[in-house]
Amino acid sequence: TLEIGMILAELIRRGRGRRILVVTPRHVLEQMQHELWTRFAIPFVRLDSEGVQKVKQKLPATRNPFTFFEKVIISIDTLKQDRFIHDLRKHHWDAVVIEESHNITNQATQNNQLAHILAPNTEALILASATPHNGRNESFAQLLTLLEPTSVSAHGDISKAAVGNLMI
Repeated sequence: TLEIGMILAELIRRGRGRRILVVTPRHVLEQMQHELWTRFAIPFVRLDSEGVQKVKQKLPATRNPFTFFEKVIISIDTLKQDRFIHDLRKHHWDAVVIEESHNITNQATQNNQLAHILAPNTEALILASATPHNGRNESFAQLLTLLEPTSVSAHGDISKAAVGNLMI
């Protein structure tokens, strides 16, 4: 969380972090929200399925509920639900953080599909994990292509130069 907070604080300082989405597993949601506030004074609104529905009820039917709050933290299990996909495709974020990103490498999962929806709709995609992937080149390539589609060739070869530019 420390690294994420430092990156987000710097983006905000540079004027590039007004609209931020943090996607995290449910079990670390509250802790991450608390740490981002207490350590970096970044206020995030924590949403769940009911919270998004309440926002939708307050807005005209044509308004995207993800435009209502500037900084949102939400669990990946909530966000990957089919009912939110349409709105996510139509909303742009300054930064999107996906915590425990090793959980998005399997192409057959909703987590992976969600990441592919969010990646092109943000200026800064931050994939955070203490366990970056399962050790397979294909999994690592999945993460890299979310960050930079040209970092992996059509044959699956990973550009070492791209890796150096994409990882901290």
